Amino acid sequence: MSSAKRPRSKSQTDALLPLLTPKLPQTMDRRTNTGEAMVKLFDRIKQGESERRNFRDRRATPRVNVGLALEAGGGEGEETMRLVTNDLSTFGLSISGGPTPKKGTRLTLKLFLPDEPTTPLELEAEVLGPLGKEGGVRMKFLKPDLEAVRRIHKLVK
Repeated sequence: MSSAKRPRSKSQTDALLPLLTPKLPQTMDRRTNTGEAMVKLFDRIKQGESERRNFRDRRATPRVNVGLALEAGGGEGEETMRLVTNDLSTFGLSISGGPTPKKGTRLTLKLFLPDEPTTPLELEAEVLGPLGKEGGVRMKFLKPDLEAVRRIHKLVK
C-alpha cells in the first residue's frame, strides 16, 4: 500500500468548497461602483459635451454670499480679530481680505447671526486655505453642535 495521497481533481475540490465556505448574499451599496457613471462622463467629454453640473453645484448645502460679523481667535493670549464673512454655508465660511492663517490652523469663532444678534454661535473651525490673492481664508467648522447647524441652515437655505 502506498502512503502518498492522491491529488484531488478540480471538480472534487469545487464540490467541497460550498460545504466549507457558504456564499454570502451580494448586496449593493453606494460604495459598490461599477464605474459606469464615470465611463459615461468620459464619453460625454470625448464628444465635446460639458459636465452637466459645475463644481459649485456639487455642494451638500448651498454657500450664500453674506457679510456677517465674526470674531476669531487662535486661543489663549492671542488677539481677537473682528472680521466680516464673505460667504457662509452650513459647514463652513470664508473671509475676504485680512490675515491668512496657515492651512490646518484651528480658530475659535464667534459668529453673529441676524436671528439672535446678541447670542453669537461659538464654533471651532479649521483653515482650509487662502481665499484669494488679496488675502482671506476658507474655513470648515469642526463638529458644530446641532443648534448651530440649525441656525446657520435657516439662514442659508
